[in-house]
Amino acid sequence: MKKIAFFLTIMLLNISILSVFADELSWSYETGDDIASVVASSDGAYIAAGSYDNYVYFFNRNGTQLWKFQTGSNVESVSINSNGQYVAAGSWDKRVYLLDRSGQKIWDKEVSDQVFKVNISPDGAYITAITKDKSVFVFNRTGNLLSSYDSRDRLSTSSVSPDGGSIVVGTNDSNVFFLSSSGARAWEYKVGGNVQSISNTPDMNTIVCGSLDGKVYSFDNKGVLDWSKPLGGGSQLVSVNAAGNRIFAADLGSNVYLFDSTGKQLLKRKLKDKANAVSMTTNGDYVAISSLDRAVSLIDSSGNLLWSNEYDNTANSVFLTTDRKLIVGSKDNKVYLYDLGSYMQSKPQTQTPPTTTPETPGPSEVTPPQVTPQEDTTPSQTTPVSEPTSTTGGGFPIIYLIPVAVIVIAALAFVFMKKGKTTTTEPKVTKETKVKEAKIKDELKCPFCGSPIEKGIKFCGSCGNTLTENVEIKCPDCGATIGKDGKFCPECGKKI
Repeated sequence: MKKIAFFLTIMLLNISILSVFADELSWSYETGDDIASVVASSDGAYIAAGSYDNYVYFFNRNGTQLWKFQTGSNVESVSINSNGQYVAAGSWDKRVYLLDRSGQKIWDKEVSDQVFKVNISPDGAYITAITKDKSVFVFNRTGNLLSSYDSRDRLSTSSVSPDGGSIVVGTNDSNVFFLSSSGARAWEYKVGGNVQSISNTPDMNTIVCGSLDGKVYSFDNKGVLDWSKPLGGGSQLVSVNAAGNRIFAADLGSNVYLFDSTGKQLLKRKLKDKANAVSMTTNGDYVAISSLDRAVSLIDSSGNLLWSNEYDNTANSVFLTTDRKLIVGSKDNKVYLYDLGSYMQSKPQTQTPPTTTPETPGPSEVTPPQVTPQEDTTPSQTTPVSEPTSTTGGGFPIIYLIPVAVIVIAALAFVFMKKGKTTTTEPKVTKETKVKEAKIKDELKCPFCGSPIEKGIKFCGSCGNTLTENVEIKCPDCGATIGKDGKFCPECGKKI
């Protein structure tokens, strides 16, 4: 039992070591409230996060917080341009913010309602915002309002091209509209149910929408339906990669799908719960998915599960970088960065900043009045800091030598314990054993009944016969009979 217990203890230790180091966590940072949004620059050098503690956070790839900027309410969405020079943020204080890399506010503008989604173009020239009442606003880098579209509370979701020149909207009465920057309607398409999610490529050549009729639809920029595919339930989340050759969809039945540009289904995978956030690599070979069971998973384009991790709370946002890092923003108030290079094959990718639009909340029940954007003269609330964050090394070669060494040591210990148990050893001779043996050799027997008797007694305790004249003394070495008064054995000469 001791041997088995020892072996099980070693194995459990090995499993615990694997569980600690298998997730490849590079660093994490804790804020004051839920993380709502995370993004990174094209090369992964800079990372921005928006938190419900009212702050925008800015990190380098090593996890050092470079600065944080305070807004007037929850920061629901952040976006960063290709080289990390500009950061756009949308807050529940009904304002859109543009910040530079040093954390200084360039401008902020008031819009019609709480901001739920912002995007910035790769060059930082255009900033688009979508509000809770599903209105759309387009600004340039200097803060001038270029265009706006008041949905009058009809919209359920929206998406905007990086340059703000085209807007796609989905309505809660099953319509998809394509609008120019002036708000003019270029085309309209009627689907079979409320539109829940829209995503488009940067060039707007592929527009994908998910509907509660249980289908995913793909259009070109002229409004021509390229294809539609039924899912296992209402489609509540869609995303398309920059090239338009990988389309992700998730249904209300907790299934996730991947299609190519022709609508061919590449994978279908069942999750434990519904997906709520997604990020794809530029070429669409890898997909990171957050689900409501508090798990974040990495799968390839064939549906193979490569990596997964569970959290204390649901992740609100995930982002895959081109240098094979995964950023997770969670409701446990933390930003996590994982190095998944050992799980993702290194493939050259032509980077185009992500433009996928995650699912936005449903329509507001009250139509707020449209507000003309106004300049805010509130001073900047940037707090520059340079503080290290908690880090956990994730290098593969050294880390995984530890459990291997533990296994080898456990195996050797098991072999030696078994060998020691089965080896035959000579019995140990003690002083007590010698005394007992001497006593047996000196023992006399009754000549009448053969019972053991002590030297010098006159009667046998077993048969009662007189022993004075009849006791035979035996030599303890050779067993020869010795006379009553004999002091030496007549056969071997041993002294009695």
